[in-house]
Amino acid sequence: MLKPLEHYLRRHRLVRPGERVGVAVSGGADSVALLRALAELAPELGVVLFVLHLNHKLRGADSDADHRFVATLAEQLSLEADIESCDVGLLAARHGLSLEAAGRRERYDFFQRAAAEYRLDCVATAHTRDDQAETVLLRLLRGAGTSGLAGILRSCDLLSVCDRSSASSCVPDATPSAPPARLIRPLLGTSRQQVEEYLTSLGQPFRHDTSNLDPRFLRNRVRAELLPALERDYNPQLRQALCETADVAAAESDFLDDLVSAALGQPNETDSGIDVPLLQAQPVALQRRILRRLCQSRGLALDFAQLEGLREFAVAGRAGWIQLPRGCSAKVVRTKLLPLRLRLHTPWK
Repeated sequence: MLKPLEHYLRRHRLVRPGERVGVAVSGGADSVALLRALAELAPELGVVLFVLHLNHKLRGADSDADHRFVATLAEQLSLEADIESCDVGLLAARHGLSLEAAGRRERYDFFQRAAAEYRLDCVATAHTRDDQAETVLLRLLRGAGTSGLAGILRSCDLLSVCDRSSASSCVPDATPSAPPARLIRPLLGTSRQQVEEYLTSLGQPFRHDTSNLDPRFLRNRVRAELLPALERDYNPQLRQALCETADVAAAESDFLDDLVSAALGQPNETDSGIDVPLLQAQPVALQRRILRRLCQSRGLALDFAQLEGLREFAVAGRAGWIQLPRGCSAKVVRTKLLPLRLRLHTPWK
């Protein structure tokens, strides 16, 4: 596993010599393998590692045992660590979120705070090729466009995945000139089987999270039931096909994003709205992308039907307004001597 991982890191320039890399370690097989592999490669890569662990307090004594396991492993590897706890169950109830959504939000907020405090250049998470295949299949089931089919991105700005509306604050680096920390996924080229074989070769123990077997979670059912059935009955190479779909979709999504930026021009600011004639002049694919970017700049996520309703309203080119979800609205405004302009109004911004 080490040589392919090193090749993947260098090929995609995920880390650079001299960087400080936070490694997110839950205690499970994937994250323990990532930490052990990066610890072996760190001298050759020229990077400094830092261990990150967030105890979600969801499994009682087992969660606390994970906490101790990661702390001990970091000590054995002579690595600094930041190990924190939060009651994800309480936060989920307080904010009306699922346990998965609340856990994800708190986890990425934690990564962002740690990146700022410890001057980390990037945070590495242990998503594997199997996770990628499961993610793409899940998004197909729920409905997704090109961006969704891109699945788990190999690298992105950490702040872009940090939910700034969460109870915990996402605090960017206090140094204005410092580039934002990156989120990287070095194991996206590695299968779960390779991970397990690597840990066996080291004799390295890891923690088992029993919640990964809970059929109440859709991802667990996809992993244990749907994906194996599709491989058995339809395509034995389905995982590879789904990961290849993600690679193609990610590249095409980046290309479309570049076209949107070119259409909007500089400084590419959408907070004040967009000119309706500019929107009307674009192909439908770019109209949707431009409107999705406008919505994202206001913290608003729309499903396909909602976005299509907004698009049809906007390109009609008539002054007026429509209601959007979560108390939001969109208005086409006519101003003297200026083109019609589409503006979003949200109660929180």
